Amino acid sequence: MSISPLTIHGSWWVPEGNLRFNGSHHSGTLTYTGTEPTVLDIYHEPTESVISRKYIQYDVIWGEDDDGGFYTLFGAVLIHQHNFTKLTFKVGYVLVGAHIESLEEPCFDLCIAEYPYLREWVFDSRIDADVEDGNTVIRIDDKRKEPIMESTLEDGVRVYLWSQMKKNYTRFSIALEQATNFDVEIPAKASISEYLSIVARFTQFLSIALFRQQYPSAITLKNKGEYHNYLLLFVVKESTKPLLNNSLIKYKELKHKMPDVLKAWYENYEQVSPIANYLVRSLGTESFDTPDFLIVAQALDGYFKRFVNKKDGKDVKQYKQQIDKLLKRYEGVEALSKCHIDSAVLTQSRHKYSHLIPEGEKGIEKAAEGRTLYWLTEKCKVLLTCCILDMLGLKIDEINLCCQESPVWLIIDSLPFEDTD
Repeated sequence: MSISPLTIHGSWWVPEGNLRFNGSHHSGTLTYTGTEPTVLDIYHEPTESVISRKYIQYDVIWGEDDDGGFYTLFGAVLIHQHNFTKLTFKVGYVLVGAHIESLEEPCFDLCIAEYPYLREWVFDSRIDADVEDGNTVIRIDDKRKEPIMESTLEDGVRVYLWSQMKKNYTRFSIALEQATNFDVEIPAKASISEYLSIVARFTQFLSIALFRQQYPSAITLKNKGEYHNYLLLFVVKESTKPLLNNSLIKYKELKHKMPDVLKAWYENYEQVSPIANYLVRSLGTESFDTPDFLIVAQALDGYFKRFVNKKDGKDVKQYKQQIDKLLKRYEGVEALSKCHIDSAVLTQSRHKYSHLIPEGEKGIEKAAEGRTLYWLTEKCKVLLTCCILDMLGLKIDEINLCCQESPVWLIIDSLPFEDTD
């Protein structure tokens, strides 16, 4: 689901105890498109000094529309002052339905994040269609269901995936849509910041699982026992459509391991996030240049130092030795074996482009360039993928399972013949 554009006319003010507009309430218009930064226009009399140039940023602004609806704006920054009668602020987040003091205030015990392609990874169908006596019969499973998968990340923090059925009946049509949502439940109540942090971690995990960049399309906050939903408005980034039936992490086959896999991701997130981010950023790009190679080559270095080095008591500092050790660790992965990565070529290529060493210098004779450098980068993506799957607790046979019929295998199928024979 994505939220339709909104234009909200109302009264806006800064709550007590904060830096305030001069005066109390001011008329204004909040404009939310979903794809562009949200803006708040404040109107005032030409003779009224509403704001000092010293105070161009407000952590919180409250609002109320003509129907009595409440809004909390977070991270408002003054971006323009128009002819002494109008101020324009850019707004980070908007909470619809309540006034709260800050992003850090514990207010909600449930957060629901929607993703356009999460159902491509995990899906529990609630619709069945059949033909009986010449009639098409559609059966809808509308019962309350248990979560498809759940995991406890730490004390009091439970995350789960569940299927949702969206229905719209009119006199002339019936519209049904099925989705899979990501829920975070913290019964002790948590702040919006805490929920956003957990959602951000899952977002990167989903990007790895689908091997394409993913972003949430909507976030809803709730309290159990209350009927009211609180929408959190933000700029929605476009998710990349994954390849059909070609996810990397095979949910169906590895369902029994998914709670532990997700827990391992959250436990190692601070260490693995920069590395996974390098991989995700490199996926699906149509252009290529040497920085693209360096991003992946450096990510391999980072992974080794954070997750492999010294685990056997040996401190390996040379890049070539690190790569050799990783290649040995994953030698049972069929996709990687077809890449025939030459650690000397990789090491000299990294050395050359990291330090901008000119042609003809010693020590870079084997460095790849042009088309060869591009394919070396693709091979390094395969190795980096093995590293991340290993960090998630998957064994060699499970890594092989993930690579088969996945975007990783498409890389293998695309390699020049001389590189895979």
